[in-house]
Amino acid sequence: MVLIRKSPMQDVYDYYFRLSKKSGYNTYDYLPPQSEKVKYPFVYIGNLEEIPSQTKTNLTGSVVLNIDCWGTPKQRLIISEMVERFFYASIGRVNTENYHFYGNAQQQSKRMQLDTSVPNSTLMRGMVTIELQIL
Repeated sequence: MVLIRKSPMQDVYDYYFRLSKKSGYNTYDYLPPQSEKVKYPFVYIGNLEEIPSQTKTNLTGSVVLNIDCWGTPKQRLIISEMVERFFYASIGRVNTENYHFYGNAQQQSKRMQLDTSVPNSTLMRGMVTIELQIL
């Protein structure tokens, strides 16, 4: 029987999902539809991309994860603090269950914007893009 461990992508996803829950945020692995009536603010741990490269003996490359923090315009400060928490959690050494990663500050990005994609609503959206190098 061959034991297969989690992929680097899944390990990074699980790490940030747990971080979000541990921080007390309502956290989803999908963007809840308007009909679901979720409470703001909330976090959507979103898209993942692995950019692999390999040496003779091990897997290297990087994993890119997008995290969206959603709230009302009056929750701008809270959304900003949530974005900062994820941003700073991605700088330096990040040790997941099965892998070791390193995040350079220059490879991370964060953005805040008003979003009107939900009909009859204006929301505050904080976006963090995290890129971690597989060590």
